[in-house]
Amino acid sequence: MNLDISVLELIGRNHRRYNERLRLSERRRHFDIHELCQAVAKSVGRSTGDITTFAKIAEGGSYRVFEATFQDRMNVIVRLPYPSTVPRKYGIASEVATMEYLRLHGVPIPKVFDWSSSTDNLVRSEYIIMEKVQGKELEHTWYTMTAKERMAVVEKIVDIERMLFAIRFPASGSIYFKDSVGTRTTTIDLPLAVNRGKTDRFCIGPSTEFLWWYQRRDELAVDRGPCKKPLLRILFALD
Repeated sequence: MNLDISVLELIGRNHRRYNERLRLSERRRHFDIHELCQAVAKSVGRSTGDITTFAKIAEGGSYRVFEATFQDRMNVIVRLPYPSTVPRKYGIASEVATMEYLRLHGVPIPKVFDWSSSTDNLVRSEYIIMEKVQGKELEHTWYTMTAKERMAVVEKIVDIERMLFAIRFPASGSIYFKDSVGTRTTTIDLPLAVNRGKTDRFCIGPSTEFLWWYQRRDELAVDRGPCKKPLLRILFALD
């Protein structure tokens, strides 16, 4: 069937506009910008008067990202999840705990200064305040690098993967701080790792994998972990 190109373009434009309206409504977040700046400044031991600029720098699949710059040129990254980001409470709590756990194991990850997994705060939104990674993005330098330089980058990536695969867990699920999950949530404590700081603060709790939570699946009374037996984990996912 042949359609006039103008008709196809019209269908495409209307389709994009329809989806755009839906996506925008899912991402609309009302929060207190002044309280957020206060939280950012307090997290790094400064006052809001030290902030010279505060601007949105990106919108990802789950977060809206801001950058705060202070008078001494220190940069801080602020991430606010969209209202549609799931799981709501577990997501941020697990992400922050995972970042800290991996950082204690030597993985180069930005330090989190402050965070909240609830909207019940002065900011009126969940948030993560973290340090900004210094350097250039690889996509901006890769094609100007020599083969030797590229190999060095790949080797560093392999070293990080080696660190990750060397970590052993007592069960499958997601990582949390012990004090960030409720007493009714089933968890399995992570053992203290030798020479890795206070790693006994962590536990394995329910999986935050997106497929367990999207499209009202958060309303289902299903076991999302932790699970000590991998086979049972697969059966849960297939159920």
